[in-house]
Amino acid sequence: TFPERKIRLVDTLSASLGEGLIVLHAAERRDAGAALDDLADELTALRRRMCQVFSVDDLKYLHRSGRISGVAALAGNILSIKPLLKGNEEGKIVCFGRVRGRKAAIKALADRYNELVVDAADQTIGIAHAGCAQDAEALAELLRREKPPRDILTVCYEPVTGSHVGPGTLALFFLGGDDVRSR
Repeated sequence: TFPERKIRLVDTLSASLGEGLIVLHAAERRDAGAALDDLADELTALRRRMCQVFSVDDLKYLHRSGRISGVAALAGNILSIKPLLKGNEEGKIVCFGRVRGRKAAIKALADRYNELVVDAADQTIGIAHAGCAQDAEALAELLRREKPPRDILTVCYEPVTGSHVGPGTLALFFLGGDDVRSR
C-alpha cells in the first residue's frame, strides 16, 4: 500500500536495552536529518560497539533455557557462583567469567564498564534488571564514580525476557570500541 516507502533492516545483534539504545540513537539521527541509507550504514557499524553484559542471580533459569546443565546449575547455586555473560560478535550470549556472590557480580559489571566504555560522558547507558532495583541503583552508583555517563536509563525487564533470565538478573548496556564484543 506504500510502494514509494523505502525500508532498511538492521540486525542490532542486541537485545533489551542494547537494542533500545541503538533505536534511540537512530531516532536522534533521523530527527537531525540523516538520510536513510547513511543512517542504516551508521547503525550497522554502531552495533559492533554495543556492549551488553549481565549476570543472573539464579542459575536454574539458564538451565531451563538449555544454556547449562542441571548439575552445573545446582552446584553453582549452592556455591553462589554468578556467571558473567555478554553478547559476542554474532549476538550470541556467552560466558566471559564467574564470580562468587552478588556484590562481586555487581562490581564485575562496573569493572567491565570502566575497562571498555568509550566517551562515557557523551553517552546514555542502560541498566536493565529483573526485580532488583536496589542492585541496579548500586551498579549505577559504581558507574558514576570513575567514568560517569551523560545519563543512565534504568528499566525493569519485561515478562518475556525476565522469564528467560529470572529474578535478580542485572544487565548493563553501553558503547565501547569496535572490538568490544570480542573482548
